[in-house]
Amino acid sequence: MVDPSLLPLDPHRLPDRGEWFSPDAERHLLDRPKFCPTCGGSLDNGMITEYWRSDERVFYTWCPSCSWTGNVVKVDRATIFEAEH
Repeated sequence: MVDPSLLPLDPHRLPDRGEWFSPDAERHLLDRPKFCPTCGGSLDNGMITEYWRSDERVFYTWCPSCSWTGNVVKVDRATIFEAEH
């Protein structure tokens, strides 16, 4: 479990710490996207819904600043190849 002082403010009450969903709710608050990947605007008033696809955590996101809608996928590690110049 996460130290409660590290969690950001959330307009919704988190489940009690003894509930089975409590660790998932805490991780959602910590891992959800904070800024729009298109315009960089804050997603504090946007829509972020988390769902799971196999072992991936996917955040379906809507930005109130630019109206972008799309998925943001949390990854633990990425390997990127750069073309020769």
